[in-house]
Amino acid sequence: MGTDVARLNERPVKINRVAEMTGYSKGYVYQLVASGQIPYHKRGGVGSKSSVLFFESEIIDWIRNKWEFSPAQDDVHSRAEKIVGGLA
Repeated sequence: MGTDVARLNERPVKINRVAEMTGYSKGYVYQLVASGQIPYHKRGGVGSKSSVLFFESEIIDWIRNKWEFSPAQDDVHSRAEKIVGGLA
C-alpha cells in the first residue's frame, strides 16, 4: 500500500521515457503493453484520445525484477541501474 500512496505524488510519464529507461523502441514497449508484460495505466478518452501512461517507480521495479537473474540482458540492465542509481 505504501507504493500506492507514494505514487499519488508521482507524475506519470509517457512512452518516450519508458523507451529511454529500458533501451527498447517505442514500438516494442507498445508490444509489451499489448501483451500485458509491462505495468501501464490507461488515461481516459475514447479511441485514439486515450493514452498509455507509466509510473517510473513501477518501471524501475519491473526492470529490477525482469533482469535481476538474466545475464543475457547485461547491457540493458547496466543502463537501467545507472538510471535507478540517479533516482535514488
